[in-house]
Amino acid sequence: MSAKKTAQGIEVRKVPFEFPPDFQPHWHPDDPALSQLINGTSILLPYMEPFIIDSIRQASKLITDPELQKEAKAWIGQESQHFMQHRRFNEVLIAKGYPQLREREKEIEHEYEDLRKRPLKYQIAYTAGFETLALATAHAMIADRAHLLRGADPAVASLWLWHLVEEIEHKNLAFDVYQHVYGDYWYRVYGMFAALLHLFQMVRGSYMVLLKADGLWGKWKTHWAIKKFTFRFFTSAMPGILRHALPWHHPSHVADPAWMREWVALFDKGEKGLAQLDTSKLQQSPAGMLPA
Repeated sequence: MSAKKTAQGIEVRKVPFEFPPDFQPHWHPDDPALSQLINGTSILLPYMEPFIIDSIRQASKLITDPELQKEAKAWIGQESQHFMQHRRFNEVLIAKGYPQLREREKEIEHEYEDLRKRPLKYQIAYTAGFETLALATAHAMIADRAHLLRGADPAVASLWLWHLVEEIEHKNLAFDVYQHVYGDYWYRVYGMFAALLHLFQMVRGSYMVLLKADGLWGKWKTHWAIKKFTFRFFTSAMPGILRHALPWHHPSHVADPAWMREWVALFDKGEKGLAQLDTSKLQQSPAGMLPA
């Protein structure tokens, strides 16, 4: 194992994603609604992820296991890279004609300022709940990558695939911190569903702003596209989410997908093409998607 990795395999990676001057906000040309739904998720992350980072940082003061503290530090490093990369992407998006997002960012920021007033136990349960959704989403989207991202902008698809890979890689951390510090099963389940509901509301508010700016909100094709995606997503991800609510479940019980393990192996070899994967070859392994 690389010296950069923790015992559980977490590594803080700085991947050079670049978005060209002619970047299009509808980066999935065949599905503008999907583009904006995922863009709406990105808008949330520079505010939600600092909140969960601060929650784990506070909880670290209560952790008595030195190895868990090391894992928490690496997890914070990965999540910090995530929100910084998405902030860069969001600035590109806003500059392409969405100044309305500035007001939406303020709303999200205030939302998480309010959540910081909640007890630490709630914040950690929320964090573990988000990581539950992230893990289930990562498995669902990697498995469905050919359908969701074929023909999409390489930088955007590569950004999200990197993010999803790392959500799987650090899947145990928030759960382990909650169990170590609190261990209250029913409160963990409450926190999980509270977080899921809140996150869906936050994302919906953001993609509504984007689609209204496009003049697409309210059109039947847009709503139909969102309903199709939502149904497909829940069909794929919800079993994994519900599995996390079982008393005997631990995230380590969920095997890492082969595609994710191959991505990590390529990164370990120093492969730079992971930042610009060929989205016409999404059915292939990461090695088969490297740019020519």
